[in-house]
Amino acid sequence: MPDPKDLKQCQGTTCGYIYNPDKGDKKSQTPKGTHFEELPEDWKCPSCGAGKKFFKPMG
Repeated sequence: MPDPKDLKQCQGTTCGYIYNPDKGDKKSQTPKGTHFEELPEDWKCPSCGAGKKFFKPMG
């Protein structure tokens, strides 16, 4: 499992949803510790359905 300090959150530009690698994504059954970059290209925001291209890394 990656070091938690290396996991960066990404925020959707359409709805503001924050993908947190520490939590993963229950809706798509993405396990904790999965980097945003490791999500499949067809992953969609569980809140609004936007694709990965609509997400930006957070600080």
